[in-house]
Amino acid sequence: MVYTAIDCQGFAGGFTLGVVQAGFQLIGKREMKGGFGVANCEANRQLLGRDWQSESVDPADWSAPSADLVFGNPPCSGFSVLSSKHFRGIDSKINACMWAFTEYAARVRPQIAIFESVQLAYSQGLELMRGLRTRLEDLIGETWTLHHVLHNAYSVGGPAQRRRYFWVASRVPFGVERPRPRRLPVHSDVIGDLIDQPQAWSPMPYASEPTWYSARFRSPTGLVDGHIAIDNTTTRRTRDLLATTDWQPGEHAQAVTRRHFDENGDLPPSWSHLVDKLKGRDFFQGFNTPTMWRPDQASRVITGAGLLNGVHWAQPRTFTHREAARILGFPDDWLIEPLRDVSGLMMTWGKGITVDCGRWIATWASRALDGEPGFYVGEQTGDREFVIDVTNDWKSACVSVELDHIVRRKPKVTEPVVVAEAAPTPQPAGPGRPRPPETRVRDELVFEALVSTMTREEIVAKTGIDKKLVYLSLYRLRRDGRIQRLRDGGAHKWGRI
Repeated sequence: MVYTAIDCQGFAGGFTLGVVQAGFQLIGKREMKGGFGVANCEANRQLLGRDWQSESVDPADWSAPSADLVFGNPPCSGFSVLSSKHFRGIDSKINACMWAFTEYAARVRPQIAIFESVQLAYSQGLELMRGLRTRLEDLIGETWTLHHVLHNAYSVGGPAQRRRYFWVASRVPFGVERPRPRRLPVHSDVIGDLIDQPQAWSPMPYASEPTWYSARFRSPTGLVDGHIAIDNTTTRRTRDLLATTDWQPGEHAQAVTRRHFDENGDLPPSWSHLVDKLKGRDFFQGFNTPTMWRPDQASRVITGAGLLNGVHWAQPRTFTHREAARILGFPDDWLIEPLRDVSGLMMTWGKGITVDCGRWIATWASRALDGEPGFYVGEQTGDREFVIDVTNDWKSACVSVELDHIVRRKPKVTEPVVVAEAAPTPQPAGPGRPRPPETRVRDELVFEALVSTMTREEIVAKTGIDKKLVYLSLYRLRRDGRIQRLRDGGAHKWGRI
């Protein structure tokens, strides 16, 4: 079955492409007036499908067709550390976009609604996150389970360390499996094959062989477009500094300009009007300043100013549009040249999410809609509220084996085969309250019902327990090593170990 999805404030297409790659059919894109990022998606219908319409109007005027999933990434600046302190917080005006997302989801009435933000939206904005779920329930008149999914692009196979948060509200049981990356890319693995690539807006043949990781981005046409850096006053100053001093990987502009001045008594001519000001503040230039990324470490976060502040380790320039796109997981078939005259194109790369993260969460949304969610539902922290945290799962990677980047759909089984799946390694009890007595009793009732292998539906019929509660009991019993999940043809069954 093909599920449908609507992009609500997904901006420049990272989440959108990930959702489509997970098997959803995109049927709409909704943005605020101005349509930030819409052009990026319109130019790439060859990857996103053609059966969708975009609307960039007041949220009250967004049309609301029926869909299985509503997703997006409304502005995170209400919680971003790059925003000024007086602008941040749960009462920030920009958070009206999150409310608009929630109210639109209530009109569409999907089974699952997901938006992405920075992790501070959870740690400092929990009251707001809960309030959004309450608003959704009030408008629809049904209960929703809220999952706070803390994640990292690096943990789910992505190109960079990018810690983020998914707000997942669901009317069906939802869970994931912990990601198991098998090899981690460093920065040079992601864009190193573009070092000798001529800068050009137009498609050009690849100049070098791919790295083990960048092969996943390569276009089968043998061409790549949009490999061109920003040329403005800021980037010219950076290039002038690169030409006159030894800028080392990991160094930011403050250290480099200070050293240049100490060694030469001045700065390059393009910096001359700034010398006195910089001297008076020990060359400090802010917290978001040009920095040369280390080629032997993970790629960093591309922000809205990424093409101004990301300095290449092997070329005397800042990053190109194509390199920024790669760091956010876009394939080289994601066209950039048609966007060359789009105002603010540079900003669009950092105002979205990594494609890999969108694909990962949408894959588990699809599994949940199939009735086969993952077994990691997280720690329960409130009424119908759970925290899933895979932020640091990348640390389990085995670097000697390459990553498997293919998103696998459920296989079609032609003959009934019963395969026992290993139970998860029992986890020690974490902090928090012990299980309530009624939960322990319910778990034992489910366990006692398993006198033979049974489907979840059979367990529900035998025990009379709500199917969502049966699902949670099965998860806990499997986690504790007491039961196992079996595949019988295309169905899952459960049995004691």
